[in-house]
Amino acid sequence: MRFITLNFLTILSFIICIPNCSFARNELVMTKEVNYWSTIPLYSNSPCSRLIKIEMGRAVSDMRSEPCGYSDGVFSLTLSGPPETTIIIFGDYNFKKENGYLIIKKMDDRVIWLLDLISFPSNKWFSSEANEKSGAFETFYSESPVFEQSVSSIKWVNNKLNDEFTELLLKN
Repeated sequence: MRFITLNFLTILSFIICIPNCSFARNELVMTKEVNYWSTIPLYSNSPCSRLIKIEMGRAVSDMRSEPCGYSDGVFSLTLSGPPETTIIIFGDYNFKKENGYLIIKKMDDRVIWLLDLISFPSNKWFSSEANEKSGAFETFYSESPVFEQSVSSIKWVNNKLNDEFTELLLKN
């Protein structure tokens, strides 16, 4: 009995005292607030509530292949990773910018939380300081009607300061 108790306490100590890689993943986690009229009764009586996890570096050219991909709704997200982690969320498939896009760049090690993807000024950089709920970040939002309901593809940007892809987006 003493051996079991000692093993249990040792394992518990490792879990509590040593950071686990799975707790601090570098990823984008999105949730979709499904519009009540888009619930599909054939499959379920409740709207989709699954988390959409996109690991750092994995580009998604078509969000329909992700959970809840065919349901109508608006997204919120959390983004974890080191400072300078940058993603671009497009309102069209295959990283097309015609239906708007949002560039999000982390400025510190904390997770950022965005509940509203369109609450930023259009066509200019916006900075948000860290607070008790979210880390610091910068955004560039190219406005488009119903962008928040049209999120269709996501691209991770190389963390180099002069990333060619970002430069091309901002020129046009």
